[in-house]
Amino acid sequence: MFLIIKTQIFALVGALFFGFATASEAAQQLDIRPYEAPDECNPDISQIRVTVNGVSYGGMLTVGLYNDPNHFLIKQGRKRHVRVPATDAQHIVCFNLDQHGTYAVSAYHDKDADRKLKRYRNLFPGEPFGLSNNPKPVMGFPKFSDSAFTTEGLGTDIIINLRQP
Repeated sequence: MFLIIKTQIFALVGALFFGFATASEAAQQLDIRPYEAPDECNPDISQIRVTVNGVSYGGMLTVGLYNDPNHFLIKQGRKRHVRVPATDAQHIVCFNLDQHGTYAVSAYHDKDADRKLKRYRNLFPGEPFGLSNNPKPVMGFPKFSDSAFTTEGLGTDIIINLRQP
């Protein structure tokens, strides 16, 4: 009995201090739901493959896919979103495509994993944030057209460099 408790305590301490938790355990601890999992990356099928740079360890990375210019960056306007534990400086997440078209992608590092993008003055991102095509920041709401790209064939690869707040 003592050995079992000692082993469980070691596993807990190891997970907390040394990062021994598996990706699945980390997802559960961060409240990442099964429908938020990215698709398996496969260059042989039609996908949007997103490389996100500038992520730091801790919290979760949220990547949203949009295809409607009138609902860009609006929660209800997302075609799909994925969340993954933020563990590396670079993450690659994939979205399988059911049809080709014009899309835009947003990404943010939810450092405290509260599932919300922090904002300054209720307008500017308060956590590392980026968009497809890496448009320069402007006053006001970003435009879909500045982040839009078109897919065809086996899809496309895009890179997002997160900007620090």
